[in-house]
Amino acid sequence: MAETDILNPKRGYWDELGDNPNWNYGWIRKTASNKKLAQPRLGRRYSREVMNGGYSASLNWIDRPFSTVQYLKRFFEQFQGGYFTLIDYDGCGRHHVGNFTSEPNAVETANGKYTIQGLTFEEAPQARMLTYPNDWANSSHWIFSVDDYLDPQVASQGTWTPQLTPAMAGTTLNAPSSYEMYNPTPIYSDFAQVEYVGWGFQMTFRTVPSFGTVSIYVDGHLLITQLSLTTGVSPGGTFADPTNPFAVDGIYTAPAVAGGFVQCLQLPLDKHRVKVIPNVAFGGPAKPVLFPAIQVMH
Repeated sequence: MAETDILNPKRGYWDELGDNPNWNYGWIRKTASNKKLAQPRLGRRYSREVMNGGYSASLNWIDRPFSTVQYLKRFFEQFQGGYFTLIDYDGCGRHHVGNFTSEPNAVETANGKYTIQGLTFEEAPQARMLTYPNDWANSSHWIFSVDDYLDPQVASQGTWTPQLTPAMAGTTLNAPSSYEMYNPTPIYSDFAQVEYVGWGFQMTFRTVPSFGTVSIYVDGHLLITQLSLTTGVSPGGTFADPTNPFAVDGIYTAPAVAGGFVQCLQLPLDKHRVKVIPNVAFGGPAKPVLFPAIQVMH
């Protein structure tokens, strides 16, 4: 059920349906307007995330058999309170999970031919997926430590400050991509975090022999117990409780961790919060830690 119910499991003609289940060309794909942009009377504009919507589409099935009308009607009725999978084969095969939010009203255009226009499909936040988005080259964006005005974009508590990262070749003072958040003397209550609307994320921590370790939380749940910023590996392992939110049907897929690189794909559409906490014992010695740029899937 749910994400395993695929509206268009075939790219072409499907014998069981007696038709091609995919929609006709000329459809409209829309991006959700999740940000609210504010323009004060004086000063710079600013924005904030106010929704967790995904993609939507206005789909058309032109001159199709009545079996297709019945098929679409069944998906509309069955999943009004749930979700199913729709595959965009022309869009690199990306999966979209959601439901129809308008009725599949058909017009008979000829004998045995029916047309449905403007059938609206909307992605459902927090829905599980069979295949999570992973096209980092074309379907992601960066959240740097500072914005274009060089003001911090990372919320933090403690002595975190933006600094030019030594790991970035050819760094310039005015390039947001050249910065990282750095905490030279963390205490046990310090943290740094970012929020975004989308799916998975990945980030690469710079490793230095004198640095400490951090824990990584996603949406308040422990994802990685320890990530060593000395070696770039996770000696404490990853959080593998099958009841946690990163498990699908009771099966947990650990995030990728290697050489300071952390990747978490198994996140559904939602507003996510990625939080880094230094591993510092109460009253114990402090070692420097950092929060790098984060690449998020949209």
